[in-house]
Amino acid sequence: MSTKDKIMVLGRDLIQERGVNGFSFADIAKQLDIKKASIHYYFPSKADLIEAVLDQYDLDFFEALSSANSSDLEKNLKHFLSLYEVNFKEDKICLCSDLAVDSVHLTQVVNDKVGLFFQKNIDWLAQQLSQKENPQAEAEDFFAAVQGAQLVARNQGGADYFKRVMTRKVSLLV
Repeated sequence: MSTKDKIMVLGRDLIQERGVNGFSFADIAKQLDIKKASIHYYFPSKADLIEAVLDQYDLDFFEALSSANSSDLEKNLKHFLSLYEVNFKEDKICLCSDLAVDSVHLTQVVNDKVGLFFQKNIDWLAQQLSQKENPQAEAEDFFAAVQGAQLVARNQGGADYFKRVMTRKVSLLV
């Protein structure tokens, strides 16, 4: 893995563990045993690192989501949720959920990209729910439940809580 990739992976992990204000380039440099100047070579500012991490996260998420091409709504929704559940294995939640909480500390570009990530999730869900009376509203409600369940799960048992809540939400849609 290249130095740039290592910086991005560690940056993502630190954002998801501590939030955007919970780490510095010095933390990354220390953990990777490199100089801060090496980080600045690839990412002149923390905002640049956050944006690069977010772009990669978005790409990876939607690539993984594209494998949900079943005609079975329940199967597709469970696959969608599994992409959120995987974060709990490392005591994290979705990167964009974390970034949304810190939106006042982010650049407009990053906030816009987080909003786009969320909208792409809602659009995908609306496609899955196209047979419902109001697929857009159902998608927005389901996605809001996903986001809220992640945040509450941090305090209420992690993955088990998230899975319980979202299993009930899926059962209401299928």
